[in-house]
Amino acid sequence: MSEGNPAREQENVAAVKPSPNNNSGKRSNKSRSHSGAATTQAPPSGADQKQHSGGRRFSDRHVVKKRVLPKYYTRENDIYVTYKSDFTFQYKRCLDILNSALGEAFLHCTGRAINQGINLALKIKAEYPEAFDYEVNTSTITVTDDLHPLKDDDDFSEQRRMNSCLHIRLYRTIKLKQNTAVSA
Repeated sequence: MSEGNPAREQENVAAVKPSPNNNSGKRSNKSRSHSGAATTQAPPSGADQKQHSGGRRFSDRHVVKKRVLPKYYTRENDIYVTYKSDFTFQYKRCLDILNSALGEAFLHCTGRAINQGINLALKIKAEYPEAFDYEVNTSTITVTDDLHPLKDDDDFSEQRRMNSCLHIRLYRTIKLKQNTAVSA
């Protein structure tokens, strides 16, 4: 671009304007001007930042540290599925719980781990279609992230966001046979 011709720069900026009929389903965090002209703006700072970014703070002055999610259920048949969980280990653990006297297991998944939890329940149902069944519930939880300052003159702060959850109840549909063998 030529530095001396501002009309030329305006022309190039207008050429990258998104079309109003673009229904691709993608959402952007960038704010758009209502006049139709694409403008480049500096990221909002301070109090305006929360308004423009939909409640989330994107700042070059802080580092986001995600807190560990709370575990609301602590029964022995509750399994928390994470994105980094070993699938085969959790599959075997589910089968052990389902074949025990409890007869039901609860899978709890959040965010990216929802897909892995669904795959786990569907694999158990596919392997043993007559023996086990499942029920699914959805919910959301509030997650708190810590914002650590990169400079000494900034303050620590928090941001809260909602995260989707999936709760899958796997249960046994066939009764286990009782050992009626009597020792003589």
